[in-house]
Amino acid sequence: MRLLIDVSGSMKENDPQNLRVPALRLVNELLPANAQAGVWLFAEKAEVLSPPSVVDDKWKNRTRSRLDRIHSRGLFTNIEQAINAGIDGWKPPIEETDRHLVLLTDGLVDVSKDANQSAASRERILSTQIDQLRELKVKVHAIALSDAVDTELLRMLTSETGGWFESAANADELQRIFLHMLEQTAAPTTVPLTGNRFQIDGQVSEFTLLAFRGSERTTALITPDGKTISATKPQPGALWREEEGYDLVTLTKPMPGQWQLQGVTDPDNRVVVVTDLGIELNPLPAALSHGAPLPIETWLTDHGKMVTRSDLLQLVTATATLTLLDLAAAPAPAAVKPPPADAHADTVAAHEDAHPVEHAEKPADKPVAEIAAAPIEVHLELDAATSHFHAELETQLLTPGSYQLQVTLDSGTFKRQLVKRFKLIGAPLQVHYTQQNPNEKTPAAIIATVEFEADLVDRKTLSGYLSIQGPPGLATVIDLANQNAEPLVLTIPVTQPGKYQVQARLLARTSNGEMIDVKPENANFTFDFAVPEETKTSADTPFSWLDFGLYLLIGNAALGLILGLTWWLLHRSKPAAITTTVVRASKSSAGATST
Repeated sequence: MRLLIDVSGSMKENDPQNLRVPALRLVNELLPANAQAGVWLFAEKAEVLSPPSVVDDKWKNRTRSRLDRIHSRGLFTNIEQAINAGIDGWKPPIEETDRHLVLLTDGLVDVSKDANQSAASRERILSTQIDQLRELKVKVHAIALSDAVDTELLRMLTSETGGWFESAANADELQRIFLHMLEQTAAPTTVPLTGNRFQIDGQVSEFTLLAFRGSERTTALITPDGKTISATKPQPGALWREEEGYDLVTLTKPMPGQWQLQGVTDPDNRVVVVTDLGIELNPLPAALSHGAPLPIETWLTDHGKMVTRSDLLQLVTATATLTLLDLAAAPAPAAVKPPPADAHADTVAAHEDAHPVEHAEKPADKPVAEIAAAPIEVHLELDAATSHFHAELETQLLTPGSYQLQVTLDSGTFKRQLVKRFKLIGAPLQVHYTQQNPNEKTPAAIIATVEFEADLVDRKTLSGYLSIQGPPGLATVIDLANQNAEPLVLTIPVTQPGKYQVQARLLARTSNGEMIDVKPENANFTFDFAVPEETKTSADTPFSWLDFGLYLLIGNAALGLILGLTWWLLHRSKPAAITTTVVRASKSSAGATST
């Protein structure tokens, strides 16, 4: 994990309190041992703050002592050079390696007073550097700290490398965002924190509590034997750090048992543990297409090696808890695809009976807002052949959005947990319809809005059509290839009451050149309104194919009669003229012969 921190002059406005310091301190304290990390500051050039090395106490102490070097005095924002510095020394990996580059910036690519040089630098990032990052198998994760940031550039960097992108409304959000970035890159092992209580077992040699708090709130810990620990009342072996917005409490050789946090209950509170008994999780995509299955696979480790003892694993219950982070929409119950049938089918069935899947169903007495926050819990099955716990989460019934996934292993005597996030992306091309009923100011219409993922779809390749079928005689087709507005909003006038159906087909190419062909479900509308007499037209009369056929037959007959009479009159006079000419020629010829 390598971090690139923007220190350009614009940070004076976007981070006036220099909250980058406590945010980076949080990452420094929670980074798991034996990971490799480095930190750079960049503006007109990149300078190393903490050289890349294996994370240990020495590395953390050195980084901690240098955090006051983070400033806001830089002249430019040379993102290209920062990326080059961050990947320096990385060669194409021989083995499977997780490489992550975290970029925090608040501006555009700005390398010179000459705008052409900045534009050229940006172009090199989007071409040469992205190819290089993919070759090195580097995932870029980006944090945008202002509205003026080059969002398109950051989205391309993250989407093309499989990374994570977040925007911070203000610097106060940096601590939480850096926590999420840490969990996406070098996720530390944690124990569950439920109801501000957590269980510490004898295998834990150290734990660090991250507790977010309000400006006027204080934090305290109650030990298993009932003693209280706080910043003003520490105990031997405890290190208590009060930062802007959060507390970090580290205890070595903690007492086994149940601990209690006295303070704010916050979903981002964490208890990170140092232990020989850990947890691992298969790599998850940062973004997943709606409808694609999400495989979840986890396993227990001892001193970094996978635990294969079946007698121990049979005592472990593995669960995955899925929470929709956008509470405006509640996810539907998830469907879990059962493991393939094998010799252990009876055992699997018995386990399913003992541990049924819990769905976020709607209780009759709960408000909608509470239901929306309800997580979905899925039980993972043990595969004896691989010593892994696994399940496949179906996503068709889930609402597109950002999700948090908590994977927990619970043996009854110990618990281990990992936290990850992913985004469930709807169809890259979508069309939404709105029915506009007539009133004094607006006429009746169907409003179609075509939406597309800007970082996935090449807007210039968008084509397709909308086909609108209304009452008899009313039909139209709209060619999307001729529509250049952005966002693409089409207003389809409705002049007559009745039933209307809209069919659509959307075509485009991804930024990689792959074809996208989307056929949304048909949309149906019913309009019921009176048509004023003065605005009625012939279109008000229903169209009749029989009448049309009769009119066409009579018209053709009349036209044929006129053309036939004309032809007869013309040919009636032509033969006489021709005969006269022939006769005269004959006479002339006869005279010539006589002569």
